[in-house]
Amino acid sequence: MLWGVSGPLFLLDYVVAVAAALTVALAVRALTGRRPAGAAPDVVELAYLNDRAVLACQVAVAALRRAGVVRAGELATLTVDGPPPPGSAPLVRAVHAALRRPQTWAAVLADPGVGRALRRLVGRLVRDGWLLTPAQRRRIAAGTVPLFVVAAVGVTRLVDSAVAGRDAGGPAPVAGLLLCCLATAIGGWWLCEVPETGAAARRLLRRRRRAHAELSPELRPAYGERDTGELLAAMAVFGPRPLLAVDPRFAVQVGVDPERTRPSTPPKLARR
Repeated sequence: MLWGVSGPLFLLDYVVAVAAALTVALAVRALTGRRPAGAAPDVVELAYLNDRAVLACQVAVAALRRAGVVRAGELATLTVDGPPPPGSAPLVRAVHAALRRPQTWAAVLADPGVGRALRRLVGRLVRDGWLLTPAQRRRIAAGTVPLFVVAAVGVTRLVDSAVAGRDAGGPAPVAGLLLCCLATAIGGWWLCEVPETGAAARRLLRRRRRAHAELSPELRPAYGERDTGELLAAMAVFGPRPLLAVDPRFAVQVGVDPERTRPSTPPKLARR
């Protein structure tokens, strides 16, 4: 026996320790940012939580397009014909201000006013608890430390067995411990990728997707028959594909890739 513990017994203890460390890491991840401090995000903020700045700007310009304010100009430019809709979100007003003179979509995304509106949007989401603060992200990353500690103990036993030339329990326990150490290290590395959104934001996105399940692009709904609110909500939680279905030329002009957003083919029923 090595370290006074047989190979099979050590492997069992190792698996139990990995399960406990994984539970700690997942619990920290699930509980951090669980309770938001502010009101529910609007449709533009929800789009940012789902797919960050580009989708938020696409939802903002789609709101202007549906209001009949934005039109396509020459040389792939966009411009506005009238004021933004009353009560528009700050990012919608910033995109409208950027388009008071003809601009390409890339120029809109790089516009200083749009950048300021996005920074204020992010600040509100962080303040209200929908996006994680740097301290919360460090806490989630620290929750993976027990996994690496357990993996280090397993590797130390393998190295000690090889250096001392002692039996660590036979080929099967040694191979099992080696695979478990590798899996533990890979799992810890994967969990080190900390999301920007908190648990409350992820829960909200799942709830909104269930609430708008009939608008999922996979079901190929008739987006042209939906009102503006439903179209923007579908874009916010499912991505820009609804805009591509309603206004394909405009969607391509604002950066929607038809190939990447193409819905999958529904599975065919097996013939009897």
